[in-house]
Amino acid sequence: MAAPFPDWNDLRDILLITDAGSLSGAARIARISQSTMSRRLAAIEAHGQPVFLRDEMGRMSPNARGQELVAAAREMAVIYERVKARLSDAGPPLRVASCEMMARLFLSPAIPVWSAKADSVAELQVHEDVYALDPAGYDVMVAPMAAAPERSTGQLLGVLQMGLFAAPHYVASNRIRGRLETLEGQGVIRASKALAEVESYRWLARQGGNVALLSPNVPTMAEACANGLGVALLPLDLAAGDPRLLPLDGPKAPPCEVWAVADADAATDPRVAGFLKWARGHFRATRGEERAPV
Repeated sequence: MAAPFPDWNDLRDILLITDAGSLSGAARIARISQSTMSRRLAAIEAHGQPVFLRDEMGRMSPNARGQELVAAAREMAVIYERVKARLSDAGPPLRVASCEMMARLFLSPAIPVWSAKADSVAELQVHEDVYALDPAGYDVMVAPMAAAPERSTGQLLGVLQMGLFAAPHYVASNRIRGRLETLEGQGVIRASKALAEVESYRWLARQGGNVALLSPNVPTMAEACANGLGVALLPLDLAAGDPRLLPLDGPKAPPCEVWAVADADAATDPRVAGFLKWARGHFRATRGEERAPV
């Protein structure tokens, strides 16, 4: 019957004895009695399989077999410590950049769900002009856009249903009654930068009217609209409950797509790839198929 080969616990004891140079020293490091360490070594060296050489002073050094086992033990210890450090250290948070509207409608309820399921937490960063950010300043950006930008990886999270709104005093002063077939003659709050490329805001630009304000920030548009600056195209989720805004009967706007994007190189990070994959399923489930097609 072949002697049982040393397992990881045996290898750790062999390494301890090698580094300590004696059974008593290894026992002190392991915080066990010398007799216990002696019994462990006896079990390892049973069946005529010695591991250590002993000199007349009681010092112990590994023989040829023992040296191979010590080398294996050191390799395993290094791998173990590396994995332990990686899994024990939470590391930097996943930086999710967005605007105030996306933070409110999409991300604030979702980020805690992600953090509870993931190995790392997410940090929500809210910016007034999210499109002006340097990609080095975030890991994932969530924003309305037409598609994932060039040299990036993206996930369509869902859509926002859009509608035309104006302040009550704007409606009264401009004598808006009934359905608007066109925006000609109206002051119109339009999108700028990457937001202007979203289909819903491209549609708005085709409806005519006089440009009253250009902004890449939808909450800024909503505030300008509430202050009577002009007609704005706003997400129903954002504007429908605002008593300062009145919905206008007019042409139906296409929905606004919301994307989560990351730099193509950064998307190879398991945290980033994991968030993009999770976000797709999460928002599809929580916002519904009709409002979040993928």
